[in-house]
This record gives sequence, structure tokens and C-alpha cells, in this order.
Amino acid sequence: MNAALRDDVWKRRGISVLWDGDTLSQFNAASKIISLRRFFELYEAGWPEDDMPFINDSAVMVAGLDVMIDALTPDEVVDWVEQQVYTKIQSFQSSVDNCALIFWMAEKSRWLENASENSYNWWLSGNYRQQNFPIGRCIWNGAQNGVKRIESSQGQWLGLYHQRIS
Repeated sequence: MNAALRDDVWKRRGISVLWDGDTLSQFNAASKIISLRRFFELYEAGWPEDDMPFINDSAVMVAGLDVMIDALTPDEVVDWVEQQVYTKIQSFQSSVDNCALIFWMAEKSRWLENASENSYNWWLSGNYRQQNFPIGRCIWNGAQNGVKRIESSQGQWLGLYHQRIS
């Protein structure tokens, strides 16, 4: 397992997942969070700088990934995240310089960390609530070994961060 990230580099670069509401409030991001659909639209438009919903000129925050994951079957969700979401993440980090991409997924209790494998899974809901989905493998394209826990200075787990995926 990697050392925890206790500074705020995740607010300026990399690919992160955030679930701590207090941190979201301190980040003053609530009014600028975009939907997953809007994120896909920005991708289709080629990441137009004039249209980018930057937070503090250094981050874009997206909500709705968790909702879409829960709407699909376990088999569908792996393919969808690997084929649809990952390609857009990769395009974002290649096209939008010096900017963080942050996914807001508010339910910390649905995260499952397997420290021995350095992996992160998401507990599904509805008919599939006894199953989990390898979200870390899918959104970071197997680069889970580079993922760090975002922690407060008091050691509270706030989210996950990866500097750059390939």
C-alpha cells in the first residue's frame, strides 16, 4: 500500500475520487460539479477551454459515476467503465493541462479496500448489492499500485488519488 497523500495536490492534478462532504464544502465546489453526461459532452466537444467548469482554475469535478455504475449489471459495468469512462479520463488528462479530474462518489461505506492486493472495489446496490465492482482497476486501467489514499491531517480517509494514468 502506498503512503497516504496528506497535501492538496489532488486539487490541482491527477485523477481522484472524493467522498468526504466536509472536504467538498471547503473546496467550494458544489456549485461547479458537473454531471457525468456533461463530462461526456465536453469530451465530444474536444474539451473546449471556454466551456470548462473549472474549480479554482485547477480542477473539474464530476458527479454521477456511482449512479451509472449502479444502473448496470456487474458484467455491463466493467465493460462500460473500461470502454467509455476510461477513454474519456485518458483524453482529459492528455488534453487539459495542469488540471485535476475529480469524481464525486458520496458513499464512503460502499468502498472496499483490499490492502494486500492494493485494490479498490465498489459495493453495488439493488439486485447486486452482495457483489462488488473492481472500480480501481477500471478507472485507473490497472495502475492501482500508484493509487494513494487522500487523508486529512488527522488521518481521516477522504478519497483516492492517482497522479497520472497511462
